Amino acid sequence: MGLTKSLDDINSVLDTFSDQIAEIRDQPAKVDEAFRRAAIAAAEVEGASVFGLVGAVAGAVYGSITEDDFTGYMQEHKEAIKKKIQELLDKLQSAVDSLKAPIAFLRTSEAWTTLKGKIGEAQNNEVVNGSITGYWAGAAALKYTAARTLQDTTMDSAKSTCDKMADALAKISDTAWDFYSKIVTDIADLLIKLGKALAKIATFIAAPVGVSDAIDVLGKVISNAVEYTDKLVKALITQRESITKIDESKTNQKGFLNNRWPRSTSDDFNINSPNSEWQAT
Repeated sequence: MGLTKSLDDINSVLDTFSDQIAEIRDQPAKVDEAFRRAAIAAAEVEGASVFGLVGAVAGAVYGSITEDDFTGYMQEHKEAIKKKIQELLDKLQSAVDSLKAPIAFLRTSEAWTTLKGKIGEAQNNEVVNGSITGYWAGAAALKYTAARTLQDTTMDSAKSTCDKMADALAKISDTAWDFYSKIVTDIADLLIKLGKALAKIATFIAAPVGVSDAIDVLGKVISNAVEYTDKLVKALITQRESITKIDESKTNQKGFLNNRWPRSTSDDFNINSPNSEWQAT
């Protein structure tokens, strides 16, 4: 998948997918229209063979009136195509329901990265402004230095956790982007080929070929949707396990005594109750 996809990348593919779903939902009506035109064309052919031009006109009118009674091979396959379209929509329903997930994962990943930056900013401030070397010595200085080192260690541990969480969540977002990208490519091809198949059906003469083409392309996309979904689920399970391991690894991280951020030296110092450990020299 390469580099982590940007929010624009994700929004683009999700917008395309949403538009395509709307187009798929329009297809049953287009199927009905194609078969309606096929019925009219069939009646024209039949009328023309018997009565010539006048018969063709009469046949077209008859076909238009009786289109709902267009039975047999054509009627059965009209319903078969519409059922395939509904089956595809059913297979893609989970993808429709999860449209906002990749964006949420990426934004959460970015939040962890932002948190790491804030910790790094605090750490840099401590490094630049917290040193007492050359200014302070003795027991108090040693105690301060030990506390300062512990704080620095804890910040390193926290930044490491931020990195791991950001990376895991970004990978989930990328996995979802990969899934939707494959789906939209297939659906784009489907809509083109299905349109051509319906055009063949509408002529009546090429209807059997159009029916076969429509069912074949729908079947292929349904099969791919199932395959992509299966891979997506497996990838998400793997990433969920990774996040669980990260969560477990947060227990007793270096610097987090009893899973708590270490106390600062100011907590131990009381100016009104001097302690020998805090004697300055």
